[in-house]
Amino acid sequence: MNIDEYAAGFAEEPGYLDHAAFGPVQVAVLEEQRVLGTIQEHMRFGAMETLDEQDPRVRTVAARLVGRRADQVVSQTATTPGLLHTAFGLTGGVLVSADEYPSLPLALASAASATGGRVQPVVIESGAGWMTPDLIASRLTDEVTAVAVSLVDWRTGYLADLAAIRDVIGDRLLIVDAIQGFGVVDAPYEAADVVATGGQKWLHAGWGTGFTAFSDRALNRLRPALSGPHGTTGWPLEVPTVRPGAAGFQMTRIDPVAQARLAVSLDRLAAVGVRTVQERVAERVERVFAIADEFGLEVESSRDPRERAGIVVLRPPQGRLTGLSAAMHNHGVTATTRLGVARVSVFASTTDATLDMFRDACLSYATMQ
Repeated sequence: MNIDEYAAGFAEEPGYLDHAAFGPVQVAVLEEQRVLGTIQEHMRFGAMETLDEQDPRVRTVAARLVGRRADQVVSQTATTPGLLHTAFGLTGGVLVSADEYPSLPLALASAASATGGRVQPVVIESGAGWMTPDLIASRLTDEVTAVAVSLVDWRTGYLADLAAIRDVIGDRLLIVDAIQGFGVVDAPYEAADVVATGGQKWLHAGWGTGFTAFSDRALNRLRPALSGPHGTTGWPLEVPTVRPGAAGFQMTRIDPVAQARLAVSLDRLAAVGVRTVQERVAERVERVFAIADEFGLEVESSRDPRERAGIVVLRPPQGRLTGLSAAMHNHGVTATTRLGVARVSVFASTTDATLDMFRDACLSYATMQ
């Protein structure tokens, strides 16, 4: 599959520039949902076997994309459950930034409270800057046993250097919230010990989809604490015990239709190649930069290709965000505006027509009195 064929599998309306909030569901994903829904509707003989096949199906392709074995991957309904499972299984200090998306710091805070201090968040204060290897290295202590980062920062679009972070943290666990980069970044996931992501953003698989992948080092050090019936074995004849490997980090069965949706999305991504998608996204990001520069909009995101993914953050002068929001609304452009900035997020499916609409919106904004 080439990149044009891949992009043709999306049908979002022109003007959509908010993939970092929600990725419009792929046509093939919706077709798979229809097929599996029909199976569930009729439940003919053998239907349960088809539904049961979706779990190994999604784990197999997910494992291939993160460089792990299928038994090191577990299905989740989103990123946050995977991070919670991980947080409750940790021991010792965990370095995390206060500026991370709440899923990470809240999971660690909950685990710290519930475990009586077995888990100890070591928080980098708000405003300290991007989670660069140098910043992380400056905050490491002997008590820190793990480092938790986002692959792509949700506020600024900064792309973390996982390989360099691995170099500076040594044998400590590296936990990665990958939701804002998985599908558009050809990252060295093998450098991470835990990779948690959902499918509703850059994978365009809809809500209720996701997975968490673990290294053997992580599986040896983490203690599953939230295992439910589907994460245990032995029942109903024996006292349940936690299943070995990644399978122990789950509470209940995941919707097989959701698993099928994610499997289709991951299959299509593997077919075209993540690097190919990343290159197309990078070209679209450059177009957004050019439009922003044309109309004097400050770009807060890094312009370095090594430090960015699909998110471009624009900061109008103080008091002008409302005008930019209105201009985008009037020209049918969908983006996220909050905290004084506009977050524009492009994808491989972003068309020239969409970028033209964004430029028209910026032109209107620039001519406002």
